Amino acid sequence: MDMKIPLVLGIAVVAVACAGFLIMNDSGDDSGDFAGREIVPVENFDDGIVAVGQDSFRWVTYFGLADKCVMVDQNDMTNYLGKSFMYVGRAQVDIEGGDSAKLSSGDAARKYFTHTNCGITTDDVRTILELKPSIMVVPEAFYNDYRNEMEQIEAGGINTVAIGYIYTFLERDGLGITDDLERQIDVLATAFGMEERGEQLKSAFSTLVEDCLSLTSGITDKRSAYIGSLAYNGAHGIDSSIPYYIPFELAGLENILSGKVDYSGSGVKTYKASDIGSNIEDDTILFVDASGYSQNNTNDAKGILRMFQGKDAYLVAPYIWTGINYDTIFVIAYQMMNQAYGDDVLSDSELEDRIDNVYNLFYGTPYSNRNISAINNYIAPLPGENTSIFDDMNSLYLVAKGNPISGTVSIDSDGNLSYT
Repeated sequence: MDMKIPLVLGIAVVAVACAGFLIMNDSGDDSGDFAGREIVPVENFDDGIVAVGQDSFRWVTYFGLADKCVMVDQNDMTNYLGKSFMYVGRAQVDIEGGDSAKLSSGDAARKYFTHTNCGITTDDVRTILELKPSIMVVPEAFYNDYRNEMEQIEAGGINTVAIGYIYTFLERDGLGITDDLERQIDVLATAFGMEERGEQLKSAFSTLVEDCLSLTSGITDKRSAYIGSLAYNGAHGIDSSIPYYIPFELAGLENILSGKVDYSGSGVKTYKASDIGSNIEDDTILFVDASGYSQNNTNDAKGILRMFQGKDAYLVAPYIWTGINYDTIFVIAYQMMNQAYGDDVLSDSELEDRIDNVYNLFYGTPYSNRNISAINNYIAPLPGENTSIFDDMNSLYLVAKGNPISGTVSIDSDGNLSYT
């Protein structure tokens, strides 16, 4: 895949501390990986990549190396809900595993997916030692949560590189990328011997931020907004939100919630109805994260939703799903500009072009490469030629969750949601 960043926008690029849990860098600098270990660059990928744990396959796909993966996380076999990289990245085991994300123990490909979500088991250790991959990408937390397993892997001479869990990746002041996001990219660029691609990725973040700020610079009267149903550790209802929601910052919207930026975790938490209702203004827009739209059938959820009756309300793409959806966050920001301000900021046709450009920057293509239709307990027909990542994700959500990832939302007098 050609991973060169297209100069679509013609914009000048302006160029959470995640400390290691177990092994720290003695020098106290950031020259090692996120577990404080020396980074050993890969000489070649002949023996493949093992990418297990949260975000590992995501970042490997950003670097255009998905097809080098000989083993990936179980969660990256089945969980397409919002993880846009899974619509592009095709690991070797995925390519060879057939049209199903329901592999049974008797399937020969089963051993090349981990046997637990975002972790490793002793069976997985045996497989990794058999594979002897060129490199293994894991979250730094593995050195604490799977200490014995990691000791066995490293004793077997496997070259490993540890990445961080990074949710809040833009600074509140100025919206520059955080030091940890830059470090994440640099760690992997060094490990993969792909410094040029690393610089392209950093430029992608900065280019998209600059474009968003350029589009919203003319807004003189910002609208207020609330985002509900944000996912963390599974889908959640309308009371699940965050005080620093990056798409609001990019889209020129004022969050009705206030609070400190949490750079150490997702920042998502549950709010009381009184915390939400007391801050609703006449112009407040309700946004509902598509991942949790279907979770709003309880009396508590309906009570909160009734407070937004008569307000503008919309569905938006998923913010978090087993890690932060870095690329899709920019897609959400563009959605919100279009929904909140219309043609004055971003028209429908411009929105489609901007969404395609986001995925071009991160993947070198805006088109879905999904080749699995049998997923968990539902069937999602395979995309046709030149189906966009966004449209394919929308189609899959309609099948799996019963709602799209974009649309206008209505709230009746009983607090029931419907969409158009």
